[in-house]
Amino acid sequence: MKTIYNECLGNTELIYTAFSETDEETKQNVYGIMVKDTNTHRETILHSFTARRDQAIDFIETLVRNIVEPDFVKEIAEDYILA
Repeated sequence: MKTIYNECLGNTELIYTAFSETDEETKQNVYGIMVKDTNTHRETILHSFTARRDQAIDFIETLVRNIVEPDFVKEIAEDYILA
């Protein structure tokens, strides 16, 4: 896993990360999302979120703008991908 974009809010209370990794089946680069709340120790990781780097970064920026906590990332990701 290689970090491609990282953003922290509230003195590192919320950490938003986009990362690249290799899909085991296709051997292609894919991009995932991680959101971590360091106060509550909750985190959500979405592996293979997209095959597009720019889309992963755009999604992270959307989460940061809206100060999304880990518990809501999956729901928002589904809406984002379907839009």
